[in-house]
This record gives sequence, C-alpha cells and structure tokens, in this order.
Amino acid sequence: MYVCSDCWNESIKWQGQCSFCKQWNTLKEFKETKVDWKSTTWMVKDLQKLKNVKTNLDRIKTASEELNNVLWGWIVPWSVVLLSWEPGIWKSTLTLQLSNWIKEDIIYISGEETPYQISDRANRLWIKAEHLSILWESCIEDILETLKKNTGKVLIIDSISVMHSNNISWTSWSISQVRYITELLVAYAKTTDTAVFIIGHINKDWALAGPKTLEHMVDTVLFFEWEKYDNIRILRWLKNRFWATSEIAIFNMWEKGLVDLKNPGLEFISSNEPTIWSSLSITIEWTRPIIIETESLTTYTKFGYPKRSARWVNTSKLDLIVAVLWKYTSVKLESYDVYTNITRWLKVEEPWIDLSIAASIISSKNNKPLPKDIIFIWEISLTWTIKKPIHLEKRVKEAEKMWFKKVYIPECDIKTWKNIEIVKIKNIAELVKNISV
Repeated sequence: MYVCSDCWNESIKWQGQCSFCKQWNTLKEFKETKVDWKSTTWMVKDLQKLKNVKTNLDRIKTASEELNNVLWGWIVPWSVVLLSWEPGIWKSTLTLQLSNWIKEDIIYISGEETPYQISDRANRLWIKAEHLSILWESCIEDILETLKKNTGKVLIIDSISVMHSNNISWTSWSISQVRYITELLVAYAKTTDTAVFIIGHINKDWALAGPKTLEHMVDTVLFFEWEKYDNIRILRWLKNRFWATSEIAIFNMWEKGLVDLKNPGLEFISSNEPTIWSSLSITIEWTRPIIIETESLTTYTKFGYPKRSARWVNTSKLDLIVAVLWKYTSVKLESYDVYTNITRWLKVEEPWIDLSIAASIISSKNNKPLPKDIIFIWEISLTWTIKKPIHLEKRVKEAEKMWFKKVYIPECDIKTWKNIEIVKIKNIAELVKNISV
C-alpha cells in the first residue's frame, strides 16, 4: 500500500504523481503491523442486554444556545468531536470558551501552544478559566498517564496533528500515528464518560487533513465556515452519530471571542430602505430559515458578448434566469452585462432563491426600487413556470415573524396568514408585471 504524504490518498501501487491531488513524488510505502494470531491470548467478554443499558447519562448543557443547537442540545459525555477548518478561524478559541459556557472541569492539552500563549489568549477574551486546567504535552502515553490522576468532564486535544506515540515508529501526523492516537482517545472517552474535542486541520483541497479513517472513528465532525473580511462564523455538521446533521450554529466574532448571533434572520440584510437592484428571499440553511439579500447590476455592454458574473451563487443559475427572462418577458438582456451577488458572503446552493435573483435583475434593468418589506421565494424552471419548493410554510412563517408585509410564492395550496399578504404567481411574466407597476 502506498499513501500520498500530501493528501493521504491511498494507492495499491507506486506512481510518480498522486491521482487525487496531482502532486509529484509524494507516494510513500505504508506497511501495516501484522499481529501474530497464534501467539496472542484473547479474553472472553460479557454480553449486555440492550434493555439494561443505561441511557440517562448526565449531559452537559452549555451557555451558548448556538453551540447547543448543533450538539444535540448538550455535550454528550462520552462523545468524540472532531473540530476542523483552516488556521486562524478560531477553533482553539471556541474550545477555550467552553470554560465560560459550562461549569464542569475541563482539561486542555496543547501540543502547539505553551501555557503562556493559552493564558494570554484567555485574558484577551475575558475567559475566567475557573474550571480549566492546561497541559503542554504531545506524547499520548504521558497524556493518558496524567489523566489517570487528573480527571475532567471535557478533554480538549489541540491538535491531533502534533500528537505522537512512543509505541509507533512513524512521525507525527502519519497514518499509523493518527489512527493509533485516535483509537486511544476514543477508548478513553467511552470508558471514562469524558467528552473529547479533537482539533484538526484541512489540506490545500479544503478537505479534512489526515487519513479518512479519522472521520470514521469519531462520533461527530464539525467545521467552521467563514469569510476573512467578515465577523460571522458558521459552525456546520459533517457527521453526527447522535442527531440529524441538519443544524448550524452562527456566531459573531468580537474582541471578547465568539458570541451567539441572536437574530440571524436580519443579519444578512444591508438596509431597510427600498433599493434599486436589491431583493430579499428566505433560504433554509439545513433547518434554519435565514433572510438573505440578493443584489444584481445590469449595465450596457461595450463588447459583442455580454458578461455574466455571480458571487456566492452558481453562475449557471444566473445564466438560466437571464435566458428565461429574455425568452418569456419584456426584460431583454442580450446587450447587457449582468452581475449578481449574495450580501455578507453567505453561499447559497438551493434553487429556491431564483425568484429573488430574477426580481433584483428586473429592478436593476427597469431602474425601479423594490420595497424591503417583500420576500421573493422559489425556483424558476426552463418552462417559465415557478415551482413549489420544500419548507414553504416554514419560510412564510419566518417572514411573518419579522416586519415583512408581502411574500411572492408559486401558485399552490397554502393556509391563510393573518399578518402577511400572500401573492401567488404562475410564471415569470406575472412577476415582471407585478413589480414593474
């Protein structure tokens, strides 16, 4: 077996270039340690009746509602959580802030930063650290021996990439080292009912660094999403054995650290005033409805081929909407450049914001501002009709909770709402007619 030292992709034979990351001369031979089955003594274990298994463990509730939102409402005592993303996104800060969010004893093992550095960060972030103990060590055997005399409800490993075992001859962050150390940490978590947070990193392809088995061995995989020029941090699930992977946590990054975003519904709107080229929609980020603002700019092109540019939405989506508007409406864009953007860098993959994009393009082309108390929802098809999306009533309910007065939706059966006007439209031509008046 050959393993790429850059991306950890496995290959059954050696080759000059890794087939996954395309790097040259990175494949190294990897040999698994074989066990002598004949000379090994095995132990008989006792079986447990499922009905006798204890399920009402004392779970750890945090003071952060956003973190609780993605951790099944609390921290499961014997769970192993892998927290990953690129350097500088505040992974260490999040785990350090657990000292402010829970009242249980926490042991922070750092192999990268000295106690002085950790203490300095805690002082900058106003972290009390009353229940926090730290250890600067990277040898897993010394760490586990220390944990026999010093116990806590939460164990933080920062980070798995610098940990090593004296029982493995390979260097730190090799497949053998990571697998063996993670096995020990998982066993420690399960036998002591300790919640273990492991901090990891990503590679240059924006995937979790290290062997793929690392993701399979842990119970939960969390990763941050961010934009370096913004103070918003979104914590997402990649894997979760305890709860549906359908929740996110949204934080604001301030001098005091990560703070729960109390009202994410209006965080991604730049202004409440009617604006040319701007419209609003509601996206469902996993199960959470969030109001987003779509911006579009149309300008007469000086070249033979008009330009189409989209940020935070798929460019092919913009091409489709422009083509539908040109084919079925009076909004002709064959000689206009079209630029589209989602404010505050929130990347939207779902198709249900098509109507909002179309509305902002129409507003820019006709030079007519759209009121900010209107929500546009749903997908535009190639046949100019507007399709009914999923979670329709949840989106309308979110709009009603805010200050919105009107919502454009596809023609469908839906209950009557008291505090918001429902405008049902059949196709894109009706949209043009409604917002051009």
